Amino acid sequence: MQMIGDWWLGLARRYQLIIGGILVVVVGIGLGGWLITSHAAPTPLPAAVPPAQAQTSHTSDHTATGVSTASRVSSHDTRVFVDVQGAVAHPGLYEFTEGMRVADAVKSAGGLTAKADRQQVNLASRLTDQQQLAIPMKGEKPIGNSGKETTTAKAAGQSGSSGNAKSSGPTAVINLNTATVADLQQLTGIGEKKAQKIIDYRTAHGSFQTVKDLTQVPGFGEKTVANLQDQLTT
Repeated sequence: MQMIGDWWLGLARRYQLIIGGILVVVVGIGLGGWLITSHAAPTPLPAAVPPAQAQTSHTSDHTATGVSTASRVSSHDTRVFVDVQGAVAHPGLYEFTEGMRVADAVKSAGGLTAKADRQQVNLASRLTDQQQLAIPMKGEKPIGNSGKETTTAKAAGQSGSSGNAKSSGPTAVINLNTATVADLQQLTGIGEKKAQKIIDYRTAHGSFQTVKDLTQVPGFGEKTVANLQDQLTT
């Protein structure tokens, strides 16, 4: 070390500056390399899930949910199809939901015409699937759900042994599913209270399927219904 010191002191000032500059550059390069090596770049993080993949997954879940919902809807089909005929503006086949009334069917068909017999139409009756709702015109006899004009039983009008037939001729058959309280009072032995019971039962339970279903109405036994059989239809 003493020799290096003597040698350094013996150099001219100019050479001392040159050598000193070279040493500074060398030391700087070495220090920079050490810093770069000790601070290496961190390992990159795993790539995120591509947006397209995430979207595909979401779409699949949505589609599965849609199929499930459609299956539930189809298994609880509450559609009611009714063929509306007679004295309405636009007769035809109409679709309704469960629980809708004759009034809804008449409205969908454009309303009653001027020739319609409103007294024979019970707007409060519930609609049933596959029903043919025929609105009669004034002067027409009541029309049943089958679309055919109904008449009294021929046996009651023609049989000589029948004591219930009126001498003035047969009367119109009354439809249990469209009759009003006033219509039902035309039946033999039926007053306002019994007629209202029929209307209340029909409103609560829907249309009668057969005349015999009348036995389910309080106050109407099998014998009473049998006596009314020829005067009623569904």
